Amino acid sequence: MTDRGLIISYLTMRRVIGILGIGLPMIVILGGFIQNGFVFGDSISSYYYTNMRDFFVGLLCCVGLFLMSYKGYEKIDDVTGNISGIFAFGIAFFPTSLESSGVFKTGIFQLNDSVSVYFHLTCASLFFLSLAFNSIFLFTKHGGAMTPEKIKRNRIYKLCGYIIIFSILCILVYKVFLVKTFIAAIQPVLIFEAVSLAAFGVSWLIKGETLVKDKEV
Repeated sequence: MTDRGLIISYLTMRRVIGILGIGLPMIVILGGFIQNGFVFGDSISSYYYTNMRDFFVGLLCCVGLFLMSYKGYEKIDDVTGNISGIFAFGIAFFPTSLESSGVFKTGIFQLNDSVSVYFHLTCASLFFLSLAFNSIFLFTKHGGAMTPEKIKRNRIYKLCGYIIIFSILCILVYKVFLVKTFIAAIQPVLIFEAVSLAAFGVSWLIKGETLVKDKEV
């Protein structure tokens, strides 16, 4: 394969990762919204227990696979991609708990949902933190000239990373202090998860030169 072919392949992979990140919440939420009587789930993970389970698991596994297949410029890029991919698989393989009075076995490992949820939350938190790290510290590195477009890209990368971190903190605050308040009615976890995935997707689309490209000389 020529150097140009390799470049195109890497750019395409980055774009696919970005599209999957943005598309995941849109597909499961819209599909569940239509099929389940126009009712929203309380989180993206809760769609595991709806008709959108296959899409939820399949898209997450695709994200994980692409992240693990991605090779960056330095070793840390590869390590971060592999870690992010593993956590994506963890989110899919260890489902969240279902709000019910009983305990039941769930996921491919058939763990009690009361146990599976802890693995799920750990993987989800580390997944989003690794994405934020990628956007803030890795995507902003440069080996060539710092063009005006690169400066803009770095600002957006950092903004996307900070949005992800902010969303995680908001979910944590809600879960600890506000879960039984009127705020629950607007499904804040679902909103902030979708925002985080959108920020993740945008940063990868920019990295794939879909947005804010350098001007051709």
